[in-house]
Amino acid sequence: MIRKYALKRLLVAIPSLFIATVIVFSLSRLIPGDVVVLMMEENQYAQDLEEMRAKLGLDRPIHAQYVEWMTRAVRGDLGQSLYTGRPVLQELARRMPVSLELGAVAVVFAILIGVPIGIVSAVRQDSVRDYAARSAAILGLSMPGFWLGTLVVVLPAIYFGWSPSIEFTRFEDDPWRHLAQFLVPGCLLGIASAASIMRLTRTQLLEVLRMEYVRTAWSKGLAEHPIILKHCLKNSLIPVVTILGIQIAQILSGTVIFESIFGLPGMGRFLFDAITERDYPVIQGINLVVVTTIVTVNLLVDVVYAYLDPRIRY
Repeated sequence: MIRKYALKRLLVAIPSLFIATVIVFSLSRLIPGDVVVLMMEENQYAQDLEEMRAKLGLDRPIHAQYVEWMTRAVRGDLGQSLYTGRPVLQELARRMPVSLELGAVAVVFAILIGVPIGIVSAVRQDSVRDYAARSAAILGLSMPGFWLGTLVVVLPAIYFGWSPSIEFTRFEDDPWRHLAQFLVPGCLLGIASAASIMRLTRTQLLEVLRMEYVRTAWSKGLAEHPIILKHCLKNSLIPVVTILGIQIAQILSGTVIFESIFGLPGMGRFLFDAITERDYPVIQGINLVVVTTIVTVNLLVDVVYAYLDPRIRY
């Protein structure tokens, strides 16, 4: 039954992915500035603008360019960077692991912090710990990521003469230093997500704790630990899974800022450079990968729904 449900959700995801590709392709062309003019100013790639546009394939109608791009993308070819001349897929293969590592650290931090604190806050409602957790969540939601990241880099350097390393270290060179360089940006990136997960976990768990079957479990003399973790937590996790799927999309978008601040050569930083240079194939390729990842995550969230709540299968 879960397979049938997952197949239906996959069929729904295909049109969404198609619409997303049209938006991604169109928006990249709406960025102010002409890539041909910029390239001609930096270097003499061709004799005139029209010759340059013909070389890059930008002289054809936009719908023809889209059809060619999609046809090649389906075959696994995202084109070549207008500046480096290297295949976009090859460039992404070098940078994607960095972004995935950063995103994974942020997601793990958000879950490990948000869910337990949300449980404690709900179980100890209106206590000092509850008020402290809710205040911390509001603070975490209020602080912009770029501001917080800048403070973490600048303030320790001013007052303590120390700042997080902004030089990228590969895993094969120094495994521990490689993993350590993701801890600070990953935790900062996951703060807002942890705050959202904490607040939603608390709200949903409070609703479940007021249900009749939970009161019956209390009246039978069951201990608090199994009641919370076995009877209440699973039923309160569905909205949390929803918000986690949304937070993953926000974390992927947040990598642009944190990779630039902490000097991580991931897809986010690559996208920032590509937008500056109007490198259309790179912009389209990165956004296509991000959109596909988000659609896939949403599909997995729907499948998890079917596991957490069997009624959804019908």
